[in-house]
Amino acid sequence: MGIRRLFTGLCRKGIACLPTRMYSQLSAKTEANENDHIKHSSIDLNEVTFPNNNSITNQDGEQRLRIVSLIGLLLSLLTVFFTVADNFKGADSPQCRSIYMYPSYARIDGFDSRFTPLAQKYHLYLYREQGKDKIPFQDGRVQLDGIPVLFIPGNAGSFKQVRSIAAASSNLFFDNSQEIENLHVQNLDFFAADFNEDFTAFHGRTMLDQAEYLNDAIRYILLFYAKADSYPYRRPTSVIVVGHSMGGIVARILPTLQNHVADSVRTILTLSSPHAAAPVTFDGDVLKIYERTDDFWRKQMSDKGSFLAQNVTLISITGGILDLMLPADYTAVEDIVPLENGFTTYSTGVPGVWTPVDHLAIVWCDQLRTKIAKLLLEIVDNRAYEKVLPLAERMSIFRKTFLSKLEGINSPYLVTANFDEYFKDYNSQTFGEPLILKNNQQLIINQRNVKFAPKYSKFLLSSDKENSHFSFLTSLSNSSLFFCNEGNPNMKCVPAAPDLFQVPASFEELKYPAESSLGNDIRPFQMISIDANILSQYDSILVETPLKIAGKDDFILAALHTAVNITVNKNPLQLAFSGKEILLTEDFQFVGLRFPKLWDSLLSYRIHCSAYSKTEDSLLFQPFIRQWIEDPFETKWHINVASSEIDINMHNVAPFIPLEESHDRSLKLDVVLPPRVGLKLRIRINWQLTLKMLFIRYRLTFLSFPFAIVCFTMAHQFSWYQGTGKFIGFNSALAFILEKYGLLISFTLILLSPITNYKPIQRLLFMLDPVGLNRPFQLENQHMHTNFYYLGIRSWFTSGIGLFFGLMSVAILYLIAEAFDLLHKQISKITIRSISKISRTGNSVGKVRFMNGKRLLVCLLLTGAVNFYIPYQLAAAICLLIQVVNYIKTALISSPLASKDEKSLKDYNFAILLLLIFMVVIDAPTIIVFLHNFAIRWETPFRSHHNVLAVAPTIFLVSANSAFNIVPFKSESFSGGLITVLLLGYASFFSLIYGARNLYWIHHLVNIICAWLLFTICADTSDNKHMETCMSEY
Repeated sequence: MGIRRLFTGLCRKGIACLPTRMYSQLSAKTEANENDHIKHSSIDLNEVTFPNNNSITNQDGEQRLRIVSLIGLLLSLLTVFFTVADNFKGADSPQCRSIYMYPSYARIDGFDSRFTPLAQKYHLYLYREQGKDKIPFQDGRVQLDGIPVLFIPGNAGSFKQVRSIAAASSNLFFDNSQEIENLHVQNLDFFAADFNEDFTAFHGRTMLDQAEYLNDAIRYILLFYAKADSYPYRRPTSVIVVGHSMGGIVARILPTLQNHVADSVRTILTLSSPHAAAPVTFDGDVLKIYERTDDFWRKQMSDKGSFLAQNVTLISITGGILDLMLPADYTAVEDIVPLENGFTTYSTGVPGVWTPVDHLAIVWCDQLRTKIAKLLLEIVDNRAYEKVLPLAERMSIFRKTFLSKLEGINSPYLVTANFDEYFKDYNSQTFGEPLILKNNQQLIINQRNVKFAPKYSKFLLSSDKENSHFSFLTSLSNSSLFFCNEGNPNMKCVPAAPDLFQVPASFEELKYPAESSLGNDIRPFQMISIDANILSQYDSILVETPLKIAGKDDFILAALHTAVNITVNKNPLQLAFSGKEILLTEDFQFVGLRFPKLWDSLLSYRIHCSAYSKTEDSLLFQPFIRQWIEDPFETKWHINVASSEIDINMHNVAPFIPLEESHDRSLKLDVVLPPRVGLKLRIRINWQLTLKMLFIRYRLTFLSFPFAIVCFTMAHQFSWYQGTGKFIGFNSALAFILEKYGLLISFTLILLSPITNYKPIQRLLFMLDPVGLNRPFQLENQHMHTNFYYLGIRSWFTSGIGLFFGLMSVAILYLIAEAFDLLHKQISKITIRSISKISRTGNSVGKVRFMNGKRLLVCLLLTGAVNFYIPYQLAAAICLLIQVVNYIKTALISSPLASKDEKSLKDYNFAILLLLIFMVVIDAPTIIVFLHNFAIRWETPFRSHHNVLAVAPTIFLVSANSAFNIVPFKSESFSGGLITVLLLGYASFFSLIYGARNLYWIHHLVNIICAWLLFTICADTSDNKHMETCMSEY
């Protein structure tokens, strides 16, 4: 064995390693002997062993890495399993009904390049329901007689998605107009934008293009109506806008642009639109547009004299837990508009809908689209130029349609407001001799006793009404009750029947709330709930007995009772270990449960319900529960809970979402029990559902966390390289870090959540943020605060999620490195066979220049392409492909018999490859947008994406790697190595703290690192290591 191979073997076994300078001299002296030995030696592949990456760790470190990776892999598999395989049940089950329509679409060809520069890329269509809507053009004349509505599709959405709501509105107007509560209603003309399924969420310039096109489209639509000679009303000056997903964000951008038609948008209805935060952060332009748009809206809404504040409504509807494409938390608008101008609502709480809806189904779910169609027809006014009712009237209809009336801003209308306006005089004799009931008494009327019940029953309200509460529940569709003040001989009463609101029916044969939703055969319940503040205005409540009750299950239940509100002060930690049992006795029918310490959206719970009865009679109805929070307005109904398990998931305090700190964030449960029935509840954490919902909220973290670990590990690799001249393998460095600092890193990942949630720390982090687009204290004067840093967690209990993601990230990186090690071993076998061939041909390893003319030309061509045509993200992807080839080439020369330099070169190229992999994954959405535009032959200006400096260092470094260059080793040069380590350390810190909300910046960090590595290579060309094989086989 030659001297070089001898010392290499001893070094591998940990026996001895020569200093680098001595090693270089020995290599030079024995090179000829090495070649001679190769020529005359035969190698048996079966006797060759393939050692692991130049391991610097002992077996304990490697074993620890394997154990940590195994744990992380198991956690990853569990998360994937529960995300994919664990189905929702009960109130979280999808119950949307399928629909049908007879669609037709008229393309508006007249809206061409004369009116918009984007006419060649985008198009405008008019929806027509066959057999109902008029043909838009006939005999050369425009035939439009409706009110314009503009539908904006979302990310990769189609203009054809307009058909569901448009068909429902046409069917309702032309076939069932008597159901519309609007004397000045008019049919709707639905226009839809065809964006060729653009990827709006990925690219800021695309968002602006769409908004500019739509402003031009609105101008053209209004001009269209001006040319319609047969239009029977005043010409419209505004359009109603309905946006799905990112289309809702584009709708908000409209008034911020210069080509916006003044006062042309007064109503914006959005479906599953991410108002509170950008769903992905791959493109900095998207974040800047969000920032500028939010600032515009907040400024306008704070100025009570502005057009937006006085006229514009913004309603955000989300499907809740079923939306697995977009976290429902992101749809909140409470930090953008006041309650006078808009709100967020969940489909699970919309009366007559009562089902969660997924991201795409929200445009076609039958129950919801019928509600939306009816609402749009009820807010229009064919007498006005703007074609919609005034702001206050529109908001009243929005609340009535989308909220349950149990929300604080939507208390029963006639009873609570304007008593003097709605009261009527009734002679006392009208009510005859009613049955007198007092506090803590209840009235039950059903098929068995209706014949014996008096015409009226009267609840007398005592003078002390401080804790009194009146509740009314019935399965009948028509009921009468009156809130009265006594008089002689006349009584002043308010008929409260119009204030009854629908809740899902709860009978034994029913499983889902939506079974009694809009359009089903089963009638929902009617309910009213009046607290002491309202009761203080009245002396009595009168309930009328119906003439007959046809259904055997139908009933009326009314109760004047002391308000029962129970506060459960159990925190998640206590529920995790022991759970909590709550016993509700048969003495109460209406009970409110409040959990002030359960507010974290990241946690889900499971409640086991068990009812017991003091009577053998059949139950009047099955117990049911209303789950709700105050902000945003999320309500969910759990029916038939007598003997069942219900899952509790809420959208309350969520990561990266603005938080109104002055609002009550408690989880609340309103339990409704039939008479003489008690209920036992046992609540605990539902870990399966918690894991399932974790992925949807932290998808971006699965990029930022592994990248942080890659940079931290590379910092150790370069630190070791500067000290020893040996660039160790990635897994070896990772094993060393886990062995020496694993416990410290674990505690750091856990403690970072409470630390970054501490406001003084957040102010410091904001000062250090190089991006500056995330402003946690911007809305501090409104008591709103956002945690943008690390994982955005506000709870101590969920701080362990950081360690959870850390373990999964280690597992992912370990598997990637092992996969490439396996590839290297296979290549090594090929290399050894080639060595035998080399011994016959006499070829040897030679040296090449740092940058030859061919490589320089390729680099210049690629940078020129970035400057003039392709985005720099695509150039980065090309660099990744070249770096893959570089790694394979270095693996070919890094056989088990290779020198330390050759193995270092291979591990160095793998480290650069890992950096580029994460860079390109983050750049991929922008590349997709570019290729999509290329496919439709549209050259969208990428502007900021043609920055040559954003990719040139990467291009030239990869080119240098192709020539087998490596960062020079200088043990006496401390500063150069320190800068490399500091750059990688900062990249790791940035990705960990800021990365999830600023992924696009990771590209620039990688590019800066490449620039520095390229500089160190160029600055010391005399000592560079150039190793390139001359063998044609490679």
